[in-house]
Amino acid sequence: MKKRTVISAALAMQLFLCTGAFAYQSEFTNSKAANADLPAKAKLEAYKVGKDFLTTMVRPEWTKEQIQAFQRQSIFRNIPALAFQTDASDALKPKVIMTSLPGVKVDLNTGGEDAGDEIIVSILGGDRLNPDKSYTLYTGWSSREGSDKPSLTLHSLQRFGQPGGTINDLSDTKDQLARIEWKQVSETNPNFKVAPAELSASFPSHSDEKNIKKVKGEYPNIYSKETLEQYRKGAAQRVQSLSEQSMWRFAATFKKATNLDPKKLAEQYKLKISQVYAIGTTADGKEYTVTWFGDDIKDLSLLEDNPRFVKFHITEIEGRAGGDSLQSLSLSPSVSLVEAEDKDRQPTGIYWLDQLYSASK
Repeated sequence: MKKRTVISAALAMQLFLCTGAFAYQSEFTNSKAANADLPAKAKLEAYKVGKDFLTTMVRPEWTKEQIQAFQRQSIFRNIPALAFQTDASDALKPKVIMTSLPGVKVDLNTGGEDAGDEIIVSILGGDRLNPDKSYTLYTGWSSREGSDKPSLTLHSLQRFGQPGGTINDLSDTKDQLARIEWKQVSETNPNFKVAPAELSASFPSHSDEKNIKKVKGEYPNIYSKETLEQYRKGAAQRVQSLSEQSMWRFAATFKKATNLDPKKLAEQYKLKISQVYAIGTTADGKEYTVTWFGDDIKDLSLLEDNPRFVKFHITEIEGRAGGDSLQSLSLSPSVSLVEAEDKDRQPTGIYWLDQLYSASK
């Protein structure tokens, strides 16, 4: 959309901040349907857990008119996204994300000299959003002890798929929704009984994994069982042709209800796992996508107790591995598909599409 549309939408936005007994809260509205990626309304809450952990919960809603803009049009596809950006102090690091939004993929862009880490939550199932329904997006961030007042900024933006499969940001669509400063957040998250153990000791560094994952490959172009099967066939052939000793970026998709420990899987197949996806299901059948960076399942202790999952299983992993390791992994009975990088395209798992089009075996 044009810059004047963004400005108009920003003028229509209403922002309310509270840092008192109800913790940090922000509410905003957008009456401009043309600014489709910006939720029609949303609420944001931020809490601390102990002295080294920050949580946020965003509850966005979109209208029927906005969702129509996410419908597939020919080979192009409009994709709404929400992004969190840390400041240049590099004092906040993303640890875990949980959301009820459909078909999400999470990019981690590591910070440079002028900015900290950024996570972009792309809603590839944007056309399947329900109008006027409140969704949830939870994030957990570790903070370096002694850091000088770090901040976290929430944006919405619109992305689009291209014929070659890449996903790019649409220029002039980024809207700032809220800016959270560490000093503003004083209340404790009521959904945590205790602070996560030894969090400060495990403060992560993403410096060796620049742009851990870009949503690329043919994912945006998969829209039917036929296109999915064609993609699966090509990806499987690609893995079998890999040089056995070279290292490759990869994504592995697992079959439904597979019980796995990523760390043990990494040891068994000599994988360097950078990101894990899982599905958690509550007693009333609601599904949430959970993702974290690295292979340590202990990071799930950073999820708040609400919602409570009665089922939980790993759906995808991403990282680097040798060609021989990926070929062995692809033969595992728990694996649905292994994908490897191809030139400048980075692989991403297809679990959501696998289930959507009933293609998994």
